[in-house]
Amino acid sequence: MTIAEMMQLSVLAGREDAAQKLFAYNDLVMEMSGKINLTGIKDPEESLIKNVYDSLTVYEEKYFPENAKLLDLGTGAGFPGVPLAILRPDIQAVLADSIQKKLTFVENACQKLGIKNVKCLHIRAEEGGRRRKTRESFDIVTARAVKMLPVISEWALPFVKVGGVFAAMKGPGALDELKESGKILRELNAEVEEVKNLELPTGEKRCILYIRKTAPCPKTYPRKIGIAEKKPILGE
Repeated sequence: MTIAEMMQLSVLAGREDAAQKLFAYNDLVMEMSGKINLTGIKDPEESLIKNVYDSLTVYEEKYFPENAKLLDLGTGAGFPGVPLAILRPDIQAVLADSIQKKLTFVENACQKLGIKNVKCLHIRAEEGGRRRKTRESFDIVTARAVKMLPVISEWALPFVKVGGVFAAMKGPGALDELKESGKILRELNAEVEEVKNLELPTGEKRCILYIRKTAPCPKTYPRKIGIAEKKPILGE
């Protein structure tokens, strides 16, 4: 994928500076992946599509208000958080993960590329969702291929402001997961506003669920570390 091909994405129209940074960040990910396990993808071209391009598919302007606060939960190598921060320098992007060495890479890479609107947070989701400083304080929360939907919803929605959105980036089985998530979404005072189906240039299918939070989450959520995974709240 060339810069010209990447810029065919409507969100990058006329933004060659942003495209250059996206390519540069991808190069740094590939370079470091030989030293630490950042991503299972080792081919730069494949990473451009399945990491960088894929990250940009979550962007819909209506869900990203001006000067928004974004949380990327389980960011790993910085996807989709870093591409979104490059695309929208006005947003405050907080990238959270439980693995410090990945966050250290993200911090160093952003410093090298002059990306100043990214901060990293080393924390477990269950802990962050209960902290006063982070609970219900983000306009949008993203999570890309992180756990099954009933689990990641319990982790993510406590971070979202009332009226804000959780964007769950899933694969082709998203609607099956959604059928099992009705009960937890009701518990957390959230509802699906939009289902976005798409296909990457390589043919893989993706589905993004935009989930709107309508009222504060009960204080009992998220449950203690590990509980959501062991005993997910399932039901239509």
